[in-house]
Amino acid sequence: MAELSGELSFGPVLKQELAAVAALEEAAFPPPVYPVFFFRQAYDLWPQLFWVARRGDEILAYLICGPELSNRQRLSLMSFAVDPKTQGQGIGKALLQAFMQQLPEIAPDVSQLWLTADPDNAAALRLYQQHGFVQTAEEPDYYGSGYRRLVLTAQTGGKNC
Repeated sequence: MAELSGELSFGPVLKQELAAVAALEEAAFPPPVYPVFFFRQAYDLWPQLFWVARRGDEILAYLICGPELSNRQRLSLMSFAVDPKTQGQGIGKALLQAFMQQLPEIAPDVSQLWLTADPDNAAALRLYQQHGFVQTAEEPDYYGSGYRRLVLTAQTGGKNC
């Protein structure tokens, strides 16, 4: 587990932290949001791909990645959120950086990480671009009519890069 300034730590989520992650999700996003059972399933299926940023016992941010079954070299960053009370403090940036640095050890066959982002979320787009993500597609109705998303992709340090 990596640490930043002795206060923050980053690493896989613990089972007892799942309710706090679900509460952060509700605070960070408008409905519809992932329910707590999704987080439990992600914990069961991808424990090394579900990371949090902590300060003591408090969960400040989380990210969840899921593997693509059709292409083992690609990983989807399915969800990423920072507690609204701590946004703008670099916590999300530090979490994403720590995760991406460990990714070659966690998933050595992965050479590409992709995600979708709201094109109106300038702060998120800047964060992703700072970590090597580039726009590879745009879908006007990604989640249904009117839910426009940008698809962003980054090369990782996997052995197939």
